[in-house]
Amino acid sequence: MSEEQMENTLIDKTVQQHNEIIEKAKERAAKITANAEAEKKRIEAQTNNAIENIIGGELRAVHDRIVGGAQLQGRKQVMEARSEIVNKVFKQVEEEIKKIVEGPEYKDILVKLAKESIETLSEDCIVYANKEDAVTLKSMMEKLPTGYKVKIETSPVDIVGGVTVVNLEGTKTIYNTLDSRLAEAKGKLTASVAEKLGVI
Repeated sequence: MSEEQMENTLIDKTVQQHNEIIEKAKERAAKITANAEAEKKRIEAQTNNAIENIIGGELRAVHDRIVGGAQLQGRKQVMEARSEIVNKVFKQVEEEIKKIVEGPEYKDILVKLAKESIETLSEDCIVYANKEDAVTLKSMMEKLPTGYKVKIETSPVDIVGGVTVVNLEGTKTIYNTLDSRLAEAKGKLTASVAEKLGVI
């Protein structure tokens, strides 16, 4: 083999090796680029998810605050409406009670309330009533139950109508006033209105 041929062969091998190195470098660079691109996409996806979670959490918190506030406001308005309805009804009832107390049939109602209270207590007792009702009951003692010692006194507490009956030892009390009946009815009506309005 001539010197020129040897040089050509050497140059060819060198070029071939050079081309192989470049090709391998290109392949390696392509792999590195592909891996880098995949990593970039993964990081972006994670970042986007993290951002979405944070934003989603904030949006949920804002939503919950708005909805919770609206529900609270709604409940408040319903409770105010309930209170207004109950108060309106009881204002009318109080007016009716005043009419009853001032009416001609009230004496019979008063005696009936005193009679049923004494019979329920079924022992010697003191019957408390407002000043006018105490005078009325004293004038109608014959209509009260017999067999018990009954004393009529003016109530130390203001009573619209009706009686409070206490045994002589002060250990038992029967409240049979129009006020107590009204308060009991008010409690029942408040619960009934609340149920109808969906508050309870």
